[in-house]
Amino acid sequence: MSDIVKDSTLYRIKQIELAEAEYYKSLIKTLDRIEREVVSLASRLPLTDGKLIELQAAIAIRPQIKAILEREYLAWSDTVVRDGFNKQAKRIEKTFKRIGNIPVAFQELTKGDQALIQNLKQQYFTQFKDVSNTFTRRLSEKVYQNTLVGSEFTVLEKELRQTINGIYASADDPEAQKLVDYINDNKFNKSKQSQVDKAVQTLQSKFARDRAGENMKRYAGQILNDSLRDFDATLNFNKSKDAGLTFVKYYGDVIPTTREICRNLISGVYNKRKSGLFTIDEVRKLWTSRSWSGKKSGNPLVVRGGYNCRHQWSYVNPEWYDSKGELII
Repeated sequence: MSDIVKDSTLYRIKQIELAEAEYYKSLIKTLDRIEREVVSLASRLPLTDGKLIELQAAIAIRPQIKAILEREYLAWSDTVVRDGFNKQAKRIEKTFKRIGNIPVAFQELTKGDQALIQNLKQQYFTQFKDVSNTFTRRLSEKVYQNTLVGSEFTVLEKELRQTINGIYASADDPEAQKLVDYINDNKFNKSKQSQVDKAVQTLQSKFARDRAGENMKRYAGQILNDSLRDFDATLNFNKSKDAGLTFVKYYGDVIPTTREICRNLISGVYNKRKSGLFTIDEVRKLWTSRSWSGKKSGNPLVVRGGYNCRHQWSYVNPEWYDSKGELII
């Protein structure tokens, strides 16, 4: 017999992954446009013998950089929180209807749910906006600092590109650009992860690119990842609380990079019941008693395993399970 709770949760997780892949592709295009426009803007700064010289011009460029980021990046961010969140909210509603066995009033999105959705949109859009403000400042500082010391424009250009796109900055070298394009196109293709990792290693070793770094792409991608999943977890938590569901079960794939706490929850190491269910209080105690790399502060039912965690909780009634731990609804 199919486990409808498991199937519904994996459906939510899969749809988040598909949405993230879609929005990440549009993010790549957005950041590439920003990179081109910012470099083009900087290329019009006055030069003497190929070197930057005018501090006043360097200062004046900041509002223009700000305008580029707001026009491109904030428009993309708005699409994520407006369309992405709405679609995931409908998927949560669909799973509640599919599982059934809870009061009909809680199977659909209520006025309270709609108010929460609106608040979450504002909250996460603010996080995206913080990235825009941060990198407006950083890009402006790159222009000013390079002008202050009289750097050649090529030095500034490289710093601007890498501040925006990091290791994935555009390159004049066709081979390096081919690697960048391959990585961007296959980031979410699980069957090509080894090839993607190899391409990254080649960029690092052969083309001297540092994968780590305080670049805009890294921060924007992190917020995209966490905002979609945290939104799903928050709305699901609140709907389940309203419906009186106080037991949870953890779902998701186990891959080589899965954190130990997530791996143990899914494999049954921490199980107190044959069904693999935990009370919310048990989850809180489990989270507060352990530490691990990437752990986030906050409600463990929302933040789950931490940054980049791809697992989700489902809320259930223990009466839905028989003495063997099998789902009977």
